Amino acid sequence: MAERPSLVEVRAQRASRPVLRPAATDDIPALVALGRAVVPPTYGPIDAAYAQRMIDEWWTPAVFTRSMQTNRHLVAEVHGEVVALSSFGRLSRSYREFPYVDGDREVMWKLYVHPDHHGRGIGSRLLAEVETLVEGDELWLEVVDGNDQAFGFYRARGFTEVERSSDGQWPDDVWMRKVLR
Repeated sequence: MAERPSLVEVRAQRASRPVLRPAATDDIPALVALGRAVVPPTYGPIDAAYAQRMIDEWWTPAVFTRSMQTNRHLVAEVHGEVVALSSFGRLSRSYREFPYVDGDREVMWKLYVHPDHHGRGIGSRLLAEVETLVEGDELWLEVVDGNDQAFGFYRARGFTEVERSSDGQWPDDVWMRKVLR
């Protein structure tokens, strides 16, 4: 018979469970730091210059400030530390141009978990929460061609590849979609 955990162990387990909440502007420094921890090991092996471009162009305080005005952002905290981020919103309200994409869609722009917290279900919890909050009955996302870990994660959760776009300079963007209802 297994021993029951002590009250101290139960409290410690509860305290280490991620808390999901909307991101606030006070979180921006933590979001930038999260990008610096996540992007290089994720995208560096695919294209190091692209990884640096991501850090320089999309993981900055100014971009988060602008993005928070038009998109929704959720964070996961453990012991008061931001360890994961998801952001989502309408393609038509993005600050970026998407010349190769037709129509408007609800897009999850970011879903990143700090490498020290991988394998704990945090990404799955954030994704499930996003799915309950989107405006329509489909959720779209982009995956950089070569990011096999992300492809596997999203495929296992019901996303299918729909289209690819390329500018010829950077790795292809692979658009995936999941029908929610």
